[in-house]
Amino acid sequence: MIQPQTQYPDYWGSAFTLTESDVEQIYNHFLEVEKPQTAAEITRIIIAHRVAEEQNRIERLMADRLVYQPKGSFAVGDELVFPVLKFAHGKVTAVRPGFNPNYGKFNVIAVNIKGKTREFAADLTIDHALNLVNGDQIDLMEQTDLDALQAQVGKLVEDKVAAILGERPEFVRLANQWFVKALMADINLGHLHLSEAILEVSEGGPLGTEEILPHLDLDPAIDIETQTFSLNYALLNDKRFDEVAPKGQVAWFLKRLEPDGVKTVPERLINKTPSYDTALLSPQLLLLERELDDEWSNIPPQTTAQPVVFTLMYPHRYAGTLPLSSRIRPLFPPSNSPRQRVLFIDDETKEEIVGWVVQEHRYIYGLGSWYENNEIPIGGFVHLSPGPKPGVILIGFDRRRAQREWVRLATAADNRIKFELMRRAVSCGYDDLLIVGTDVVAAIDALWRRAEANQRSVASLLGEIFPELASLNPQNTVHAKTIYSAINMLRRLPPGPIFAELVRHPAFQAVGDHYWRFDSSRWQGSN
Repeated sequence: MIQPQTQYPDYWGSAFTLTESDVEQIYNHFLEVEKPQTAAEITRIIIAHRVAEEQNRIERLMADRLVYQPKGSFAVGDELVFPVLKFAHGKVTAVRPGFNPNYGKFNVIAVNIKGKTREFAADLTIDHALNLVNGDQIDLMEQTDLDALQAQVGKLVEDKVAAILGERPEFVRLANQWFVKALMADINLGHLHLSEAILEVSEGGPLGTEEILPHLDLDPAIDIETQTFSLNYALLNDKRFDEVAPKGQVAWFLKRLEPDGVKTVPERLINKTPSYDTALLSPQLLLLERELDDEWSNIPPQTTAQPVVFTLMYPHRYAGTLPLSSRIRPLFPPSNSPRQRVLFIDDETKEEIVGWVVQEHRYIYGLGSWYENNEIPIGGFVHLSPGPKPGVILIGFDRRRAQREWVRLATAADNRIKFELMRRAVSCGYDDLLIVGTDVVAAIDALWRRAEANQRSVASLLGEIFPELASLNPQNTVHAKTIYSAINMLRRLPPGPIFAELVRHPAFQAVGDHYWRFDSSRWQGSN
């Protein structure tokens, strides 16, 4: 039995595209249901339409014609149809006897197909696969399993649907739903002003669409799905509103009531990565960069959300943020909104902390008070794990009894950064190579602003910081991780350009295990 073309994956492959007939079917479907449809639902309409079209086409091609079968008997003048030849039509022009030792006696018919004569066996008494076709071709078409077909080719068709409908102004898309503009509920300026007032009363939000709709007095005859879609579309296209829910949900917030650190990127977090030669980094340095997992290192993210332990760096401690790095990013799957409002839960105290994911700039805002209250140091270990539902993250740290530890402290003198070792009480597990601190935040901030204003190069910053750090070590060496942590007090940089400059500049000499020594005799000016 021959399968219809629509049941072959190739039919729905690269050559497949939506026709005007397909688009008309989609439009008519919307007119019938009068509510938004998912891409999968529209795909089902297209698949069913194409299968029905093929069935109708085959019925037309087979009308008043004999289906060719090797076992059949045919006479000159008979009109035939050949399913295996894409239902080509032909007319029998001659019949002659034939013989084959394996098959015995049979007839050979000459058939004119599109002006060319081709010969086929007839009156063949042996079993042959084409003998199963008979009239069953139509039966097969009617029995097409649309569910199975959609499971097999649905994703291919969905992509084509999105591409074609996206080019047509009469269709509107929100997330994975489509609708027709002409059928949307009328959301006017008054509705939007009222939505703003509702959110403002709720301290900005977040509120789901279903919480706003009852206050708008829309026509109750309009399907609730259509009302929801229409309001979401209107809010999305009004700059006063921000959609902030995790992926798969919808919640609205007033942009003007969002925290300043969400509306504007904290200055300390603005990426200042210069161009550099990545070929300078050895495999060992690349592994160290991956270990540090800076959000601007462009390390491919993990594919699944897993518990993460990361080390807090000065810019994020200063701004009260988390890095949206390769290991942390899967905990916050991107949605269609550039910002998401999430909830952190302290895994010991159960305190709830509101956080804001800013995808474009790779940080999560809102943890300043939590850092401060728990005295998390720069270099401290913070751990994250998936919460009980999307948008909820468990957060904690390595709690322990406070102990006085030797810590690198930054100070400022003569417009330069200095470092000294001082004892400080530390009640959090930390990386000894990354821990730095300061008692003079304002002074360090002034140095940072001065470095920004003077557009100091990576080499210039290293030339200032490295000797200061080296003086704290009897061997006058500094680990690459320590350099990375310290330089980020003056400029936001991922490890890559820092490590590349260590390798490139002759004044810095590797002494093993990622430790480096500074040779002042090879230092020329500020470089």
